[in-house]
Amino acid sequence: MNEERLRQALDARQVVYGTWVQTPSPEMVEIIGWSGWDFVILDLEHGAYGSEKLPHLIRAAEAAQAAPLVRVPLNAGHDVGKALDLGAVGIVAPGVTSGAAAEAVVRLTRFPPKGSRGASPSTRQLHYSGVPFASLTAEGALQPLVVVQVEAQLATSDLGSILDIAGLSVIFIGPYDLSTSLGLAGQFEHPKVRGAISEIVSQAAGRNMAVGIWAPDAASARFWVEQGVRFITVSNNELMLFNASTALRRAVESRPPS
Repeated sequence: MNEERLRQALDARQVVYGTWVQTPSPEMVEIIGWSGWDFVILDLEHGAYGSEKLPHLIRAAEAAQAAPLVRVPLNAGHDVGKALDLGAVGIVAPGVTSGAAAEAVVRLTRFPPKGSRGASPSTRQLHYSGVPFASLTAEGALQPLVVVQVEAQLATSDLGSILDIAGLSVIFIGPYDLSTSLGLAGQFEHPKVRGAISEIVSQAAGRNMAVGIWAPDAASARFWVEQGVRFITVSNNELMLFNASTALRRAVESRPPS
């Protein structure tokens, strides 16, 4: 799924599926894309790489038809413009706890006077000067997707102010951080955690805002799709490889029943 199809799917309220890439391997990104995932999130927060690795990872995602987004920590806002210059279709911002923080993220993705993104005419996004810079600022020009992660109890209590911010594409729920903030680390099935997630989904649906979530496996993903979540990330590249490797290793020594 390329950028255009991803946008069309979100606009049509369809469910899209992606995963996280924490290993700086273009080959890994290509495998994920050719496996049929709609998008990848290149992870500068938890991945073992920095923005210098993004060019080849983004190229690999494009080659394999998986729309590339980049997660940029809030304290590394300078990497937002860099990721977009390199061709990322959008930004994922972790740890957003207020409307002010959400607005700050949106501004990082917009050019003045609506934002603070730096301007250059010779970026990869503009085919190194082959596309006019004015195409990014013209009336009706497509803006980068902005996915903000609400991961703390504070975010859920101030969700209304976050949903009020113009320019957001997806409200994304990080269940590990959310459950930890509730004193129930990793207990995704706990009624209090599920209740907090369901409240976010309900409030966002009331504003016609797409909701995303991380799911550890297919069963969890299906459950949240049934609850109205439309932007699903399942596992990550390292977990996929570890689980597949573990299952295969155990299988080669298992004995069929006699």
